[in-house]
Amino acid sequence: MIFFKKLNNYEKSILLSTLFIIVFTSLNTGYLNFGNYSFLLVLIILSGIYFLAYRAINLISFSPVYFSSLFVLIYIQSTVYSSIPIYIFSLFVIILFLSILFLFKKTLAKSLLSLLSFVIIFYIFFSEDQLEIKESIKLFENPEGSLKYSHYTYSTGKDKYREEYKNPDFISYNLDASKILEPKWNQSKIKWRERYWGFNKENLPLNGRIWVPEGDGKFPIISIIHGNHSMQEHSDDGYDYIGEWLSQHGFIFNSLDQNFLNGSWTGDFRGKEMTTRAWHFLENLKYLEKLNSDSSSALFNKIDFENIIVMGHSRGGEAVNIAAKFNNLQTYPDNGNVLFDYNFSIKGIITLAPTDYRYFRNYKLKNINYLSIQGSMDSDEDSFFGIRQANRIDNESNSFSDFNILIEGANHSQFNTSWGQHDFGFPGKLLVNNSNILPGWLQRKILKKYVYNFLEYTLKGNPKSLEILKKSENYTLQDNISKKIISRSKVGGSKVLFDFEGDELSFNKNAKLEFSDISKIKLDQLKFRGGKNQQNSAIKINVSDSSEFIIDILDDTNVYYYNFLSFDVSNEQDTAKLEISFIDKNSKVIGSKKLKLFNTKIDLNNLKLNYLTEERFKKRNDINFSTYYIDLENKDFKSILFKFNKGNYYLDNFSLNF
Repeated sequence: MIFFKKLNNYEKSILLSTLFIIVFTSLNTGYLNFGNYSFLLVLIILSGIYFLAYRAINLISFSPVYFSSLFVLIYIQSTVYSSIPIYIFSLFVIILFLSILFLFKKTLAKSLLSLLSFVIIFYIFFSEDQLEIKESIKLFENPEGSLKYSHYTYSTGKDKYREEYKNPDFISYNLDASKILEPKWNQSKIKWRERYWGFNKENLPLNGRIWVPEGDGKFPIISIIHGNHSMQEHSDDGYDYIGEWLSQHGFIFNSLDQNFLNGSWTGDFRGKEMTTRAWHFLENLKYLEKLNSDSSSALFNKIDFENIIVMGHSRGGEAVNIAAKFNNLQTYPDNGNVLFDYNFSIKGIITLAPTDYRYFRNYKLKNINYLSIQGSMDSDEDSFFGIRQANRIDNESNSFSDFNILIEGANHSQFNTSWGQHDFGFPGKLLVNNSNILPGWLQRKILKKYVYNFLEYTLKGNPKSLEILKKSENYTLQDNISKKIISRSKVGGSKVLFDFEGDELSFNKNAKLEFSDISKIKLDQLKFRGGKNQQNSAIKINVSDSSEFIIDILDDTNVYYYNFLSFDVSNEQDTAKLEISFIDKNSKVIGSKKLKLFNTKIDLNNLKLNYLTEERFKKRNDINFSTYYIDLENKDFKSILFKFNKGNYYLDNFSLNF
């Protein structure tokens, strides 16, 4: 205190501002993560810088610490896509300094003005308040299960950081990934990474958690891999809420630990580890199969390996897609000396905000059910890459379907409870528009609803679950705040009339298109809001009230085999309607249907500044499609006439379905 009293007002203000910078920067290092003691380490470093600067020049100055803290922020700026958070932080510190100075000078008006500015900036950019919603939204009231469950862990018993893997219920073994993972364990800091974990790529452990329903008989298994996050902030326990809930409903749930393949302050593999994630995942299933066959194991004869669902979040979503392909291969495509022998009975894939660009082989899958879930407020994986994965699936039977569910207001991180509520670390999170983000509990409730119904449809053929998965919804939160859930789906075994994937817009072997009074018709290669290619084409039409177009069914197409007409529409009007008429060979209308079209527009307000949203995402809204299914009651038609309200529409995937 004696030291502090000797300082003049400027020096006192600088000293207190410096202390604030040290503590604030230490608490908000974001992706600059050294482990559980990151805060203390950065605190010591910045405090040391201040002390050395003071001893060197014998002057109370915050400039060394200030510039050091800015260096910390700039170091992680690549996750921000903008330097604006640096300016915000600088302005924040300057106003803080002035507020303290004016208080010491007892200048009341200036003190109040600077404090008001401080509060305004703090409220606008530092507020983390999300939508406040009551928990009574009936649409997402998921039924509680009746079964009790047991929870187990397995590992090699040599984990350095987690008690559950130091003393597991089952002892597993290490895997040699030297022929799978690229020669370099990481691009940099290889020794630090190996020293942190205590192993290298020749000794990757099999660690995981598993929830098992109590009772007789075998249970289907859902196995999940997490995505990329700071490896010191372990991700595999972030899906406990799904495991506990699904096990009460008669499903075994398994969460695999791949934190050692995640990024850190040293950098990450930049996607070069994707095949290792997929291979490690399949080897994990092989280990569980051994436990299931071991009569001395608590898992003996518990897992139904004829009914496997693979699930992944973020990079894990791309990895399970790769794993589903590797499952049916005999050799590793990138090294023919590695032999595969898996052939698991994988019945379905679930991806949560998946990537689809890390691995250069965009695999096509066949005859498998698929569900992808994405949030409109995802600021990490901004593109709905599940659509690309679904487009590459070829399902030959109506026993298989794919579903893409877009949840307005959901973000990337809240699917995993260990990742917190933010998609960015500091300082990037200063720009995120939290007021548009659903609270985590609601986002996870919505997830549980769609995952459960996908399991019911895929494993039990539940028709009610199929209808839930196919339906787009509007729902009210409170006080006239409403949100959307948009479903785009495709049933296998369809007769495709038009999917617009070729160069010919209006003619193919099954049908031809005729247009009347439509001012603009364009075949469009679609892009995601982030600028990446959707790997999908559609037609864009501009219609008046008198416009119409007709699909003429060619003679070789026998419509009697089919029960539904399906198609996708992107519409941005609340009042849009569509009239469909079925016309026979004598040009007589033999049936008609009127539809109110779902408004699929979701304005992007991911960041607090609109121009930054446009800079980051290239545009303010995506082209979202909702799928419609029309009963074919009278099958004597030869043509289908479509008449829309005035407006602009995107159309895709006209098909006849069983």
